[in-house]
Amino acid sequence: MSDDIAKTGGDGGQEPVGSEVSRVAGATTLKRNTLSMPEVLAQSVANMAPSAALALLPLLVFLNAGNGAWASFLIAVILMACVGYCATQFAKRMESAGSFYVWVTRSLGPGWGYISGWGLQLGYLATGVATVLGVGVFGGDLIHRLVPGVDPLNLWLQLGLYAADIVIAVTLATTGVRISARTALTLESISIAAILTLVVTVLVVRGPIDVKQFTFTGVAPGGIVVGVVLAIFAFVGFESAGSLGMEAKNPYKNIGRAILWSAVIVGIFYVVVVYSQTAGFQPTNGGFAKSEAPMPDLAALLGFNWLAIIISAGITISALACTLACVNASSRIALTMAHDGIGVRALQRTHRTHKTPVAAILTVAVPMVAVPIIIVALHQSPIEGTGWVGTLATFGFMLGYALVALAAPLFMRRLNLPAVGVWIAGIVGFVAMIVVFYANWLPQTMRIPGIAFPNLEGVYVWLPYVFFAWVAIGLVWYGLVRYRSPHVAEALGSRYERPEEHTQLVG
Repeated sequence: MSDDIAKTGGDGGQEPVGSEVSRVAGATTLKRNTLSMPEVLAQSVANMAPSAALALLPLLVFLNAGNGAWASFLIAVILMACVGYCATQFAKRMESAGSFYVWVTRSLGPGWGYISGWGLQLGYLATGVATVLGVGVFGGDLIHRLVPGVDPLNLWLQLGLYAADIVIAVTLATTGVRISARTALTLESISIAAILTLVVTVLVVRGPIDVKQFTFTGVAPGGIVVGVVLAIFAFVGFESAGSLGMEAKNPYKNIGRAILWSAVIVGIFYVVVVYSQTAGFQPTNGGFAKSEAPMPDLAALLGFNWLAIIISAGITISALACTLACVNASSRIALTMAHDGIGVRALQRTHRTHKTPVAAILTVAVPMVAVPIIIVALHQSPIEGTGWVGTLATFGFMLGYALVALAAPLFMRRLNLPAVGVWIAGIVGFVAMIVVFYANWLPQTMRIPGIAFPNLEGVYVWLPYVFFAWVAIGLVWYGLVRYRSPHVAEALGSRYERPEEHTQLVG
């Protein structure tokens, strides 16, 4: 029997069909069948970092959408559910460590697959920057509440918190993704419990009905649409379970479930918390817009200073968990691209004992900590910096989301499988990503009559062009690889299919 069909082991048995293909793909460099469904779900939830996301994003969305902030988040829930449903069509039919990069390749071809992976890589890196900044902001706030004389935004305090965050994240990521997932799930659960306590407190003290929010008092439709971008940023990373296809137990079942469940369940949680957070600040005179740490400030406003301390600690922990999840997801995309020959070959190196992509982990960690250091060294606000990198990260994720939404129905058609629901979800997801990006770019020069879009100011004006530059770099690199090694470019993503997947593809 030929070696690419089966191979006899030293004990006289045979390795599974396709073991050679998996080895070429680099699959054997990752530890297989180690993550249970809760641990896979933990990767997506930790990468979303609900607590950290709700720490500042409702404020940033509120600045554009006002009393319609909850609607921006509700729209984001629907859009992410559509994208998640499209992603599950791939997840339950193939396994890989490449996530959207591999899935889009299988449907639209290697060029589009590479660009989707390149967009996600920007998203994970920029999100990692945002979470490091978040650890600084809320870690500093926690220390200030415990020791009132300490300046929470002191430069050296911020730098120390950044260093601690990235060192812990890299250590846990290198030790093994199983430990990472369990740690992230535990940390995030503690943080969510504290936030739910605040939600209940607000609804009891302020009442469950906020007329201004339900009647959209002072809200412009354009503001809600612009707010959707940062609302989507609260979801980014929900797809990151897709990067664990090589390490999950029963990946054909568990990866897709983790992606879709995380988007819907956490999304509903977001809407409830944003609504209660806005309601909690209503009696104040612009208190929400002026707050630097909204949730701890809201707890203190309601007279629960002890809860403010717990929430600050919880948000700091959540941001740390998200940094860890970003390192995990980003490093595995880098590993996949390196194995495919379009990335840096040195990033293929994995830890001898733990079988984790240690070279890629160390590489992606560098910009995640370097950019925050540059921001504060230039005396820029870390809160504003979070908004900048959060918007940039969302653009990167939206590129990947748009492509997987487009790819899924075409993939199903190629397999001759019924796909009415996939077509609907794909069209909604694809068109929505374009519209939301438009609202954060072209309205500054191309207005739509009757719809008022908030004016972008400062760094936000330039962020779309930074995104375009990132995409251009990716396209140029892909063009060079295709020119020098056409066989490498054409094979992108295809090495991550095992022969037994053919049954899954049509099953």
